Amino acid sequence: MLRYLTIVQFGLGRVAKEDLELGGQQISAGDLVVVAMPAANRDPRAFDAPDSPDFDRPMTRHLAFGYGVHQCLGQNIARAELKTILPQLFRRFPDLKLAVAPEEVPMDVHGTNYGVRSLPVTW
Repeated sequence: MLRYLTIVQFGLGRVAKEDLELGGQQISAGDLVVVAMPAANRDPRAFDAPDSPDFDRPMTRHLAFGYGVHQCLGQNIARAELKTILPQLFRRFPDLKLAVAPEEVPMDVHGTNYGVRSLPVTW
């Protein structure tokens, strides 16, 4: 889900250290380069059926938490929440479900972060 609904829209800018060509574009030393995280996380060269959520998809490398020395400091707590808290929530509330159709869930699409604005549920 983190790959499919990437929260951070743009990675922090980096300055090119040398002239290079990237994706058919010439980049000069000193140019600012910014990664569109959702585009990277939906790259068909890296992911089969990248525009489809697939909860049984084998683990793959995505950029939802950044990469290398620029990885998110909160990634371990986020993974722990996904692995422990969500299963407990569904065990405690087995009838938990959306109170609206999925396309009616209000999303926050303005700003640097993307995500659910509110999640109406019932049980």
